[in-house]
Amino acid sequence: MSLATGAMAVWGVTLVLMDVAPVWAPSWRWATALSSLFALPGLALAVLTVRARRSWFLVAMVPVTANGMALFLPWVARQLAQVS
Repeated sequence: MSLATGAMAVWGVTLVLMDVAPVWAPSWRWATALSSLFALPGLALAVLTVRARRSWFLVAMVPVTANGMALFLPWVARQLAQVS
């Protein structure tokens, strides 16, 4: 979850800067690359923690979902930016 938080923080700062101070905002590629450096290892670690028991699977789905969303966030943000 710490890695997912890092990836989401990158996108949070990027999107706020794009709205408030576009001159200081990083590019989409830079933000995607930096957030992926957090999200990919986080997703791998989350998948590796899944055990055979159903209760552990439900607990492990929280970081799996969070890191997966961090990986798909660039696509979602770009789609929303094109709509507005």
